[in-house]
Amino acid sequence: MRKIRTLAAAGVAAATVMLGVVAASPASAAQNCTSWNDSATYGISCSQYDGYNSVRAVALCTDGNVVAGAWVWVGSGATSYAYCSSSNNSGYVSGTVQGGNR
Repeated sequence: MRKIRTLAAAGVAAATVMLGVVAASPASAAQNCTSWNDSATYGISCSQYDGYNSVRAVALCTDGNVVAGAWVWVGSGATSYAYCSSSNNSGYVSGTVQGGNR
């Protein structure tokens, strides 16, 4: 009986350790980006972004349309620009970054 309790306790301990490892696995996403905007444009450049190798700027424009910039490589120093001026000569409201793997 003692052997069974010892094995059961070891199993629970192992399961607890495994759950702890699984729960700890999703590490915080690494993001290191610089954004820029003027009245009609949003730009983004990232040296790190959630493990993706490319990013692009996405902007919400005053006319309600959403425009996206060209994909640029993460870490390249290049900036992606989303131009609201291409959307009915609209202005810029807000922007975000979209990550992807090319």
